Amino acid sequence: MKIRKNHKGKHYRYSVNRKTLNKTRSSTGKIKDPTLKKMWVEGQRVGTNFSEMGLAKDPNKAIAIPSYRKDRLHAAKIVNGFVEEELDEEERLVLGIKKAPVDEGPKRGHVVAELEQLASERADPEFRLPKGVVKELSYFLNKYKFNYKAMVTDRKNYSQLTWRQFRLKLRRFMSIPEQFNVYLEQKKLPAGVKPDWPEYESDSEWK
Repeated sequence: MKIRKNHKGKHYRYSVNRKTLNKTRSSTGKIKDPTLKKMWVEGQRVGTNFSEMGLAKDPNKAIAIPSYRKDRLHAAKIVNGFVEEELDEEERLVLGIKKAPVDEGPKRGHVVAELEQLASERADPEFRLPKGVVKELSYFLNKYKFNYKAMVTDRKNYSQLTWRQFRLKLRRFMSIPEQFNVYLEQKKLPAGVKPDWPEYESDSEWK
């Protein structure tokens, strides 16, 4: 007995704009970076554009993981004569072989230099703590000063930090003068001067 299959009837979707749908499917997306947008060639593939700019589409292919098996296989092929060994310039001159073509780099390699320059201008070399972390650490300093083990038992220790983690966080906070000096001014302490607070069961904070 032949099994009868029920197929749902196909319906044309009148609400879909076919022109917009085809544009969305064929487009590679909007390029927000002005440097890349200026140097992007519309007719070329994404991989070709990236390689000509000196960028990598797939980092796993650009910086491949070294394979011991491939190296051994290549060495075995050279020993058995299946693959010619790479010759030096002196051996090429003796045998009368032309020089190997020199890799001149990507065609639009200056794009990488421009992007690196933009990144260096935008980057902030100095580390800053978030405002929420500063507020939290200020609360613990106000209440316990350098008594880290008392901070652990506080009900506002939502992250369940240990006393060593508290000490590490406070040291990081105190190593940023732009943020710690603001706290010292609020406490009416001299800015840039180490607070003379005793520590409990810990080494000196300022060693």
